[in-house]
Amino acid sequence: MWPDGADRGLVERLAGAIFLARDLATTPASDMGPEELADAAQQVAKAEGARCRVVVGDKLLTENYPTIHAVGRASTRDPRLVDITWGDEGAPKVTLVGKGVCFDTGGLDLKPAASMLNMKKDMAGAAIMLGLGQAIMQAGLKVRLRVLLPCVENSVAGNAMRPRDIIKTRKGLTVEIGIPNERAARLMLSN
Repeated sequence: MWPDGADRGLVERLAGAIFLARDLATTPASDMGPEELADAAQQVAKAEGARCRVVVGDKLLTENYPTIHAVGRASTRDPRLVDITWGDEGAPKVTLVGKGVCFDTGGLDLKPAASMLNMKKDMAGAAIMLGLGQAIMQAGLKVRLRVLLPCVENSVAGNAMRPRDIIKTRKGLTVEIGIPNERAARLMLSN
C-alpha cells in the first residue's frame, strides 16, 4: 500500500539501483570478474538506450589507459574499461567513475589472508556507480551522463605490478606503486 503523495517511480528506481549494486557486489569473485561486470554494465546500457563501449586487454594500452592495464595485466581475466554515455549532448555533463577491482590480492604486495576475505567487494564502487547511472537514465534526468568503470582483477603473476614500480597515467603523470602512508604501514606491522 503506497502512502498518499509517495513518488512510486522514484522509490522503484532507487530500489532497483540498490538491488543491482548489492547483487553485483555480493557475487563471488569466481562468478564476477572483469568480463561479467562489463557484461552487467552493457545490459544496463542496452535496457536504457545508452551507448556502451568496452576497451579490453592490450587495447587499453593502444587507447592510452596504461594504469587500468597495469593493475589487471597479471590476471588470466583481461582488464577492461566500460564507457557508457547517455543523454542530450547539450545538457550539463555528469560523469560517474567507479572502482571495479573484482578481486584484489594486492598483487605482489600481497594482503594478509584476513584482509582478502572481502576483496570480492573491492568492485562495489563500480557496482554503485552503475546502479546510480541506471537510476539517472530511468528517471530521464536532463543530463549528459557518462559512466566509466575500470574493471580488473589484481592478481599475482610474473608480470604483476611490483611495489615501487613507476607507472605513467593517461594524463602523462607518473605514479609510484606503494603503500599510501608508509608510516602507518610500519606502525601496523610493528603491532
